[in-house]
Amino acid sequence: MGKHWTKERWEYLVERYLTGTCSREEMDELLMQAGKDPGNKDLAEALQKHWDLSNSPSPAIDWDTRLQTIMRQSSAPLPVIPRWRWYAAVASVFIVFVSGILFWSYIRRGERQPAVATIKKGKISNDVQPGGNKAILTLANGSTVTLDNAQNGSLGVQDNMKIVKKANGLLAYEKEGKAMGNGQPLYNMISTPRGGQYQVVLPDGSKVWLNASSSLRFPTDFTRTERKVEIVGEGYFEIVKDASRPFKVSVLTSKGSQTVEVLGTSFNVMAYNEENMVQTTLVDGAVKVRNGQTENLLEPGQQAQSAMGEPIVHIVRDADVAAAIAWKNGYFNFNKESLQTVMRQLARWYDVDVSYIGSQNEKVFWGGMQRDLPLSSVFKILEKSGVQFSIEGKRVIVTN
Repeated sequence: MGKHWTKERWEYLVERYLTGTCSREEMDELLMQAGKDPGNKDLAEALQKHWDLSNSPSPAIDWDTRLQTIMRQSSAPLPVIPRWRWYAAVASVFIVFVSGILFWSYIRRGERQPAVATIKKGKISNDVQPGGNKAILTLANGSTVTLDNAQNGSLGVQDNMKIVKKANGLLAYEKEGKAMGNGQPLYNMISTPRGGQYQVVLPDGSKVWLNASSSLRFPTDFTRTERKVEIVGEGYFEIVKDASRPFKVSVLTSKGSQTVEVLGTSFNVMAYNEENMVQTTLVDGAVKVRNGQTENLLEPGQQAQSAMGEPIVHIVRDADVAAAIAWKNGYFNFNKESLQTVMRQLARWYDVDVSYIGSQNEKVFWGGMQRDLPLSSVFKILEKSGVQFSIEGKRVIVTN
């Protein structure tokens, strides 16, 4: 191969590696290029280790077994991804495993520019820790409970539902006796701030993970004919199947709303106002996305996209499911994202404000890292692109 090693060649070799079709010669080339950057020494060793694991003389193993093995060795949580999406799952494992060792960026003109990442001495006057399990619960009577400060255990009773805070950022609704109200549902709302996330188990057993700067409004008990909730921001849903009671999610934005209707399925909804886009990504099962007068049925691995306030819905047939649900599994996954998109995600998770000096649109980022890193460590990785960062209190200055 010539001395000019393009991003296309890199992506080709990584794809060959992830799909198990990489030849010995291609693997040698991938290892050689990864090892050229001293900062990627750990990456080269990780690639070699997993190549040896996958190609050692042993009885044949299927992709599910191999994925489980790699996940255990990487100490990363196993994402909830169906078997048909094994490629996306293995890709996400790869990103989690290297978790910051590998992070390329390239200029839109096409030439990738890797460099050793450093944050200059004196630039970081303080550091910012990652977000965590933080949320506020608003009860039907308007009173609030700060969940990150509340002790584990019962938080009270709403009609016949006991509200229980459990360990690890989990809120659950457990039925206790018969309903005592007048038949009108009582509504609760759980809201996460910037730098917060939380999980709630709804009265029917369905589970919802809320990302930062999001809220979920729901009845303390569903009716006999319908289950309906409202979301602002981003959430991942695992819905218990109940054919007699469809589950509906009203996605609310500053420019309108749309509805996602399901029976039993797993999917992600992203509708941050600052992104000016609503995305519904189906992991498993089936959902109907209603936007105005239009209705679209999604199959697993597909994503519905619509600009806020616009009736047109675009269907991505082979969506990047791993990237869409990466936040729920504890990491960032940037798939050729702009600098501004990357910084908006970081701002929500680290609860910082961002300002720019110079151009904001030259770089496109590809790669992933864990979400439990302090912000300075994230910037060390991102500075491989040539962008510089400084932290002043809760303010980040980006110089490009």
